[in-house]
Amino acid sequence: MRRAALAALAQGRDLPARVELTIRLTDDAELRALNRQYRATDAPTDVLSFGSEGYRDGKPRRNDGAPDYLGDIAISMERCMAQAERYGHSVEDELALLVIHGVLHLLGYDHHTPARRQRMWQAQDRAFALLGRPNPLKPDQFHD
Repeated sequence: MRRAALAALAQGRDLPARVELTIRLTDDAELRALNRQYRATDAPTDVLSFGSEGYRDGKPRRNDGAPDYLGDIAISMERCMAQAERYGHSVEDELALLVIHGVLHLLGYDHHTPARRQRMWQAQDRAFALLGRPNPLKPDQFHD
């Protein structure tokens, strides 16, 4: 998880010398409760990121710098294992994908428009390249 998070952080620009974030590995029940509370969606999901919104596409939004604490990530290990099986790759690869995806959200990447999605997917691919392996998520696959 640490290597995946560091690979994702390398996609940021002008980050403080030291940043912190929290990653919580949990289950579908907790992700469902968080999803319901914060996104008004009564269903489990694989990863949620709660950031300071101090970044957009990997760059600080303000000229005076960026926050040192990036935010919190929650990952459902139940979703992680199910998605790994569904997409035919290892749980380790899926967990790396969810960590990278979550950290990129903390850095202000998102996938709400085709252009922003392309930038985020390119950042994911670059992060996996730093890990020395391909992104297990294929271009025609998308899971939230």
